[in-house]
Parts: sequence; structure tokens; C-alpha cells
Amino acid sequence: MTTDTPGTRRTHRRTSAGTPATGPATAPATPTARATPDTPETRPLRLRTALYECALTTGTLFAVVTAARWMFLPDSPLASVLSTSESRLAAMALMVGAIVTTVLGPAMRRGTAGHLNPAVTLALWLLRVFPGRAVAPFVAAQLTGSLAGVALARLVWGEGTSQIGYAALAPSPDWHTGAVFLAEAGCMTAIMLIVAIAIARPRLAARLPLLIGASVAAVIYFFGPLSGGGVNPARQLGPALLSGRTDLLWVYLAAPVVGAVLAAGISAALRPSASVRQAEPAAAAASEDAAPVSR
Repeated sequence: MTTDTPGTRRTHRRTSAGTPATGPATAPATPTARATPDTPETRPLRLRTALYECALTTGTLFAVVTAARWMFLPDSPLASVLSTSESRLAAMALMVGAIVTTVLGPAMRRGTAGHLNPAVTLALWLLRVFPGRAVAPFVAAQLTGSLAGVALARLVWGEGTSQIGYAALAPSPDWHTGAVFLAEAGCMTAIMLIVAIAIARPRLAARLPLLIGASVAAVIYFFGPLSGGGVNPARQLGPALLSGRTDLLWVYLAAPVVGAVLAAGISAALRPSASVRQAEPAAAAASEDAAPVSR
């Protein structure tokens, strides 16, 4: 039995208050892989998870190129239904947003990620909700999946995929390189700040797949005609390499990463104030216990 003394009461209060949160890592539902120990027994599990990520990215890029082939070629039945560029852009945005939402929901419940995006993986590691040892395998899986998905689309649909440039992104002719970089980085920053806010709040965390899917769809629809609206290095790597449109590839690879790092930095900068607010009740309780009582 534990004796109830002022010292034990102070210890209990400090324990109840808890350590100030270090960020979204305390969220109950996050798009992370299982944080398993680094042992020979757990390595096959991490390998399977990375292969799963590669397969998801492959399927996503295959769907994107397939949709572009059937929407933009003149001989396609969909071309007559989606007769304007705005309607085709809206259809593509909704499709990609739906894919992201559909993939991320089950992946979060199983703890098997489904990031589909190297910049997202990096940001989640910086936000302390994804294990650092899994970053490199995931990024490799995503980039491999980008190439595999486009190559699979070429194999299935043939020459039609090359006629639409393998769905490679391109900015508006009026946009210079700096503007494209800022737009892609800024959109990624906004998306990852939404993620950082959501995974720190249980009620929002449950809706995270829908929030991310809607955000990606909005970026594609509003920024697609301007900067390309990629915000994903894996989205552009395969199409750019197979189509030979590599002049701005470095922008589409680097800008989302810069945006993700910036979002993680902003989230980290906001943590101290939250930690101070959480620590104040514990400090007040400790002061109350330490103060002499006069009777």
C-alpha cells in the first residue's frame, strides 16, 4: 500500500498531468507504419510494408495515366462526354482525390501507411509520427512504384499513353520556374499543416483520409492549369522520365520536399506554446503543495 503523503500527492499530480506533448505523435490515429523494434524478426514485416507501399503507388500512377489516356485522346469515348478542359480537369481531380482517400483510410486502420508521396513520408517522420528507419525504404518504394505504374500503363494501353505524354505535368507557359517552385512548395506546406493539425486531434484524425483527399483534389483543380498541381515527387518522376520531359523535373521533385520540411518546421515552432499551456496546471499544483499551510 502506498502512503498518502504530500510527496506522493505531488508525484501523482505530475504523473496525471503527463509530460508535455511533443507534437502529433500522441494522436491515436495516424498515417504511420507500425513502430516495431529493429530486429531480424521484424525486418520482413517492414519489407512487406514497403512492398505494399510500392504496389499502392504503382496502382495510383497506373490509374492516373489510364485516366489521362481515356480523357484526353480524341478517339476516346470519354473525350466526347468530358468535352471541355475544365470538365476533364475536374474529373481528374476527383479521381485522384478519391484514390488518396480510399487508399489512406484502410492503410491507417492497418497501420501500413499508404502515403503514396515521398514528401509526405519525410514530413511525417519530421512530425515524429513515422519511424526514421522506414523513410528510405518507403521513398524507394514510392519512386519505384511511380516508374512501374507508368510502364504498366504503357504495356496495357500501348502508343496512346505516349500521345498524352504519359500524363507528365507541365506548368502554364506564363509561369516561370520560380513561380512553379513556390506554388508546388506552398501547396505541400498547406496540405501537411492540415495533416499536422488533424493528427493532433482525435476527432479530426478520424477524418484525415477525407481531408487529405479533398486537399489533393483542390490542388489539382486550382493549380493544375498553373503550376501543374503535382505536390508529389512520385507523381512526376515516372511520367517525366518515360516521356523525356525532364526540364522541370527537379522542381517537381524538390518543391514538395521543401514544402513538407517547412510545414514540419512550422508545426515544431508551435509546439512550445502548447507544451507551456499543458505544463502550467502541473506547475501550479506543485507550487500549491510546496507552499506552507498556516492554521
